[in-house]
Amino acid sequence: MSFVQRDRSYWLRLARLALVAVTAGVAGTLVGSGVMSGAIYAHNLTHPGCQETGSTPSDMGITGAQDVTYHGHDGLTLRAWYVLPQNGVVIILLPGLGGGRDGMLRAGAILARHGYGLLLTETRSCAHPEGLSTLGYEEAADLVEMVTWLRARSEVAHVGVLGYSLGGVTATLGAAQDDRIEAVIAEGGFYDLAADICNKGKRNSPWENLVYWTVMLAFRIETGVDAREISPIAVIDRISPRPLLLIYGELEAENAHPGEQLARAGEPKELWIVPGCWHGGYLDVAPEEWEQRVVTFFDNAFLDKEVIPTNLPISQLAN
Repeated sequence: MSFVQRDRSYWLRLARLALVAVTAGVAGTLVGSGVMSGAIYAHNLTHPGCQETGSTPSDMGITGAQDVTYHGHDGLTLRAWYVLPQNGVVIILLPGLGGGRDGMLRAGAILARHGYGLLLTETRSCAHPEGLSTLGYEEAADLVEMVTWLRARSEVAHVGVLGYSLGGVTATLGAAQDDRIEAVIAEGGFYDLAADICNKGKRNSPWENLVYWTVMLAFRIETGVDAREISPIAVIDRISPRPLLLIYGELEAENAHPGEQLARAGEPKELWIVPGCWHGGYLDVAPEEWEQRVVTFFDNAFLDKEVIPTNLPISQLAN
């Protein structure tokens, strides 16, 4: 009888150990899956490469565009198209994640028709040998270099920025650093990278939190930048007293917190929520209103000023 009892006890212990091992294996698999998912997501996010389509300014009716290059903050050579201004004002056009210099041609064509000069630039990941993006951190430093490049030109009196998605984030971060950027339009940018990655404000499962934590860690490993340092809402107040226009689609607004950004920003400021629109469809959903709002914004920012190229020699200014 004792032998039978010992035998049953042995098998029960063995079953419990097996159950623990299986549970640990499943947990380990889930953890490993979460870590792998986060790492893959972070790598794809930070290595978007270049999504250049091959379109040219002439395809959109933009005439006189010049092929130019300029150097980013670390010496990286970036390509752009430059269109001379008719009114002394150049608008820097910043495309979304992985965008080529053709990413903002449609918007550029509208502005060019109204006399504005253009600098249509590619994103940093198009020029980087590994296709790397820092989601706005180094891109903002490159934007400062673009402004320096433009202000060295005698025909440029004023500089504004229009950016979409990552370009909108870059526009906000860069304008917070450089007051030579005199007017800013930011379309569809995230409000805080860390909050966006971690789905802040939502009830996340432990597995989801593991994935988000891994993305944060992998982002830092991939870029050398802490995602918490990339926060438009933390610096948006530094743009004032220069004018700011935020544009978001109605269907993306909940996650982007445009109302909170507007509340943080100083005057003058505007917010346009495009009805029935998702991320990036602003010109498709409301082309006439987009043109009216954007052109009026820049006209009000610049054309009530005496638009004289400030880099001209004093002898020319006197004339």
